[in-house]
Amino acid sequence: MTAYVELPLESAHRIINHGPVVLLCTKNPEGSYNLAPIAWCCPVQKSPPQLLVVVGKRHKSYSNVFAAKEFIIAVPHAEQAEMLRQTGSVSGSECDKFAHFDINHIVGQKVDAHIPAGCVGYIECQLNKNFDTDKTDIIVGQAVAAAVNSEAFDQRLLVEKSAGKTLHHLGERVFVTPDDKVLQ
Repeated sequence: MTAYVELPLESAHRIINHGPVVLLCTKNPEGSYNLAPIAWCCPVQKSPPQLLVVVGKRHKSYSNVFAAKEFIIAVPHAEQAEMLRQTGSVSGSECDKFAHFDINHIVGQKVDAHIPAGCVGYIECQLNKNFDTDKTDIIVGQAVAAAVNSEAFDQRLLVEKSAGKTLHHLGERVFVTPDDKVLQ
């Protein structure tokens, strides 16, 4: 029989919070680009395609989303773990993260934001709505463009291949990548 131990409620989210970490890519009204690692992001519906991202109201990216009414969700590759740690350690209010950490980038097709080069893929979004949840907001974006590394996708993300390795946040500074075994 399985032995269960009580989990403090402030850690309860870690049972389900192991989806891929994403980067919220934005631009502020002054023209500076920013990115912020975000652990909570998921699809809302397929048609029209929408996703949600949970963002702390103190994040510079939060104010950027509402100023521009658009954002990009980029899915970093497992090899970009150090970039996630670095960009998550400072605020976009304090520095230009792309310049400070020398992050090569590409530009969005329809959304004016920078995407770190080497990401597995990205989804460009227009702000649709938001839900205030006290210290954070749930931001819903409608996808207007998307792209993925051709070696990392074939009807689904190929997480078992090197090109499709994503990072999954387990809390603190701990990340894992998907296993090579796919169960069918």
